[in-house]
Amino acid sequence: MARRHSFPWPSLAIALAAIAAYAPATPAGEAVFGYVYTTDTLPRGKSEVEQWITDRRGQAYRHFDDFNLRTEYEYGLSDNVQLGGYLNYSYQYAHGNSVRHATEGLDLPWNHDASRSYSGSRFDGVSVEMLWRVLSPFKDPIGLAFYLEPEYGQRERGLEFRAIVQKNFLDDRLTLAANLMIEPERERASNLVDPAMPDEMPDSRRQKITYAEIDLGASYRFAPNWSVGLELRNHNEYSGYSLAHSHQEHTAFFLGPNIHYGGKRWFFTLSALRQVDSITYSAEQDHQKHHNMLYGDEHTRWDGIRLKVGYSFE
Repeated sequence: MARRHSFPWPSLAIALAAIAAYAPATPAGEAVFGYVYTTDTLPRGKSEVEQWITDRRGQAYRHFDDFNLRTEYEYGLSDNVQLGGYLNYSYQYAHGNSVRHATEGLDLPWNHDASRSYSGSRFDGVSVEMLWRVLSPFKDPIGLAFYLEPEYGQRERGLEFRAIVQKNFLDDRLTLAANLMIEPERERASNLVDPAMPDEMPDSRRQKITYAEIDLGASYRFAPNWSVGLELRNHNEYSGYSLAHSHQEHTAFFLGPNIHYGGKRWFFTLSALRQVDSITYSAEQDHQKHHNMLYGDEHTRWDGIRLKVGYSFE
């Protein structure tokens, strides 16, 4: 029987409780969402380090964990412009996860033997970000910001663009945010086999893909330093560098809660998004659906469970 490898979430929960107990009781106000971006920026000259851990967990059968990890340093170039850099790395464990009970698909090596379990880690590459706030939700009727993130790695090379809108209510206790994201990318294929053509070798060349998302979030500060919220993601994929409907591969929806704690210098945010529906537009992706959820080399059941921990420097 294959041995399961899972992340020590109970240990993390204990560590976060300790942070919450000893952190100063001044709201930090950063990253109240796990996936949705806000217009908040660091003050000029201030910096922050963040660690992201995202578990994309569960597919059609057996076991699947895809841990995406990001270590980020952010710096406030001005009160309205923030720069940052990421180191991206990951760990995967899978066993019989696909719709055909094989070990294959999302982020697994294209040349892996799909009849055996897989575990492995890798360095995925680097990315940089720029966040430019045009309007502040604390001073203007609505907050508006633009986000740019180029990414370079052996498997993926892309350019992410986001338009971010934010509106606060109830003396800033309630935060509503919406993102429009577009990301053209060149991506190396995984080892996914089309069940309709099981004898055909997977294509390991880089493919031109465009991702587009509409992300919505609501977060409410129910106690000093503590907020809870809800996030909705609508993820869309297109072949090539086009957003034409004729190029659309699929659309998928994800919904889930989050909780945020912000102290004077520490904060953490935990969110969990579950796939709730998907629509596919090609026979190849039709074959990767199970109970109306899209898996294959696209998504997971929990897509995903994300923890952010941050520390602000004085």
